[in-house]
Amino acid sequence: MNQTEIAKEISETNAHLERLLGHTRQSLRGESSFGVEQVRALSALISEMPPRMARSQELRASDPAIAAAIDRYKSNLGELHLALQQMHMMLLSRRSQMESGRVQLDAVRQWAGALSHTR
Repeated sequence: MNQTEIAKEISETNAHLERLLGHTRQSLRGESSFGVEQVRALSALISEMPPRMARSQELRASDPAIAAAIDRYKSNLGELHLALQQMHMMLLSRRSQMESGRVQLDAVRQWAGALSHTR
């Protein structure tokens, strides 16, 4: 693969990653859902890049456009890392809320069962 193709591929990856980052941010704001499809898309997208990133020093030295695309990719990964940490914390919070709700429902169920036995 020549350098022009690599630069194009990194730029396309960045564009796709930025769309997925936007969707992740929308999910954090409660404007959309973040599910298995998004995780798979992110995973597939990121898994394609290590061979190119292994050559990043060589590519940077040979073409400034590729250097800019690599820098943008690294920046996107940093933002993704932060967004996924926030998503993780949000999911932990929701799980805690659901567990609390489950405990309350169990208590109401037991109370209702006790009430039906006293009649």
